[in-house]
Amino acid sequence: MLSCIIWDFNGTLLDDVETSIATVNDSLTKYSLPLTDLEEYRRNIAMPITDYYAKHFDLSVIPMAELASGYLSGFELYHHLLKPGKGALDALKALRERGVRQCVVSSYEQGRLESLLREFGMYEFMDGISGAEDTKCESKVQRGARWIKEQGIDPENAIVVGDLTHDFEMAQAMGARCLLFAGGHQDKERLLACGVPVIDDLTEVLNYE
Repeated sequence: MLSCIIWDFNGTLLDDVETSIATVNDSLTKYSLPLTDLEEYRRNIAMPITDYYAKHFDLSVIPMAELASGYLSGFELYHHLLKPGKGALDALKALRERGVRQCVVSSYEQGRLESLLREFGMYEFMDGISGAEDTKCESKVQRGARWIKEQGIDPENAIVVGDLTHDFEMAQAMGARCLLFAGGHQDKERLLACGVPVIDDLTEVLNYE
């Protein structure tokens, strides 16, 4: 029986795809390189993110740290493009009413993560918020596994919901089930290859127990 949802944030609860593409294109423009578009981006984006940037930039010439800094600056510049993922708020509210515990586990920095959750009205639904911290080197998998253990949740009763094949890998490592969301950063074809259900609206999470 479902007792816990472990949410990914960027690309799942938060639709930041347009913002991300705009920031990548700003860097490409800076170095007079061909621009990306939604189709190319969603077809090739991967974790670690360095693998994607290596498709467009010569990382032996342009430091990844510089590109990462440009991404963070662009995220603020194109902040107005951010919006909740499709069905996110309705799903969060309905799960709370059912008594399902909810945690967001993200590679995003903890302070920024909490700020955006508050901005988009999601903070109040979270029983746990686990973002990246400079003082710790834990992966998303480690942090997610630690949280459900602290909560006494059987991984078999938890579902990881994310928009990347990396989220499927996280669910496997934790021993949890997985739903992949096709409204985020990776295209649906790549998600379907994982062999788990792929949803188009986050309210579809409510169909799984």
